[in-house]
Amino acid sequence: MTHDDKNFVRVTVSGMARDARENPVVLLKSDEGEEVLPIWIGHSEGMAIELTIKGEKFERPLTHDLLRVTIESLGAVVSKVAITELRSNTFFAKIYLQRGHDVIVMDARPSDSVALALKSDAPIFVARDVFLAHKRSLDSEAPPAGADADDELRRYLKDLDPGEF
Repeated sequence: MTHDDKNFVRVTVSGMARDARENPVVLLKSDEGEEVLPIWIGHSEGMAIELTIKGEKFERPLTHDLLRVTIESLGAVVSKVAITELRSNTFFAKIYLQRGHDVIVMDARPSDSVALALKSDAPIFVARDVFLAHKRSLDSEAPPAGADADDELRRYLKDLDPGEF
């Protein structure tokens, strides 16, 4: 299965935010437009993603660093990750490893997949039907002049309900 076809949308991590309850939310922005797919994640994965976005490193490897090093030590690379479906309010993802001509596909949580993709500089994809059904537009929430990007995301997320997804 290739993810450069019409069934998948390539995305990038546009940022991290917190909802009204301080739960971390990763925002995946489509390369095709301004819409984002918000995914609520755990606190440790949120911290790992935030640190990677900011270019900060711990003295010792965090879990996703360790996983990347392990994969590379076994002669493989993370070729891509894909968020493939949403079922019972839970997103599902796959991590694609390439070792020579072999492709190994592993089931994973989206938060771990995104963190590993960032650590490995691998592309991130979302199934087009999932993205289209659950995307949100930030355009309608124009921030006031001088507003910080984090403030904009907080306002946007304040009224969102994780149960919608």
